[in-house]
Amino acid sequence: MENNQPKTTPAQGVEEAQDILAKAKSTAKKIVAVSVLVLVCLVAVFAWFFIAKSGSAKADDAISRADAAASANDSTALVLYKDAAKHGYKSGNRAKLEVAMRLYQEGNYEEALSYLKGASIDDKIVAAGALTLEGDCYVNLKKYDEALSAFNKAVSKADENPSVVPVILVKEANVYRAQNNYAKEAETLKKIIDEYPQFASSNQVDVRKLYERAKASAE
Repeated sequence: MENNQPKTTPAQGVEEAQDILAKAKSTAKKIVAVSVLVLVCLVAVFAWFFIAKSGSAKADDAISRADAAASANDSTALVLYKDAAKHGYKSGNRAKLEVAMRLYQEGNYEEALSYLKGASIDDKIVAAGALTLEGDCYVNLKKYDEALSAFNKAVSKADENPSVVPVILVKEANVYRAQNNYAKEAETLKKIIDEYPQFASSNQVDVRKLYERAKASAE
């Protein structure tokens, strides 16, 4: 996403994220492709709405300059967000998320992880998004055990949020499939069907089809 500052209301932002999820449906079976889902849905949307700018004047000024560059699709935005990330406070922590998202998009997963691990986040949903992006980085690095650990923490942080948890669980299921652990894949997908039936019935990801495939593989 070229501009990570939503110009819509929170509700509209979530709808846009869900639209992106739907567009990713055709590649949901591919573990790296699925990693794109939460990058937009959990971090980019929620970070802007839930982490307000506050703290020192220098931190606020630094991230304001970075936001302005991002709005203009300025190639210096990443450099400015990295500078803002040095200042701390809530503005600095949001800057770390912005940097991590951009580095992820560029394929710099190790560096993205360093910014994610350095961010201090109070809001549960934003923390869940950051942990999920952390898991996505590990998936692309083929560090599947670390990815599962990050996703599990993200689910815990999300506190049964019906718009967030099932998306993370789909990603977990894909990691289990990559590990040929089809029983755990089926178990994870069954949890979505049982506990988040509205998501399972949506057109975002064909969870039931994935579950039947996992069950057949396990057998």
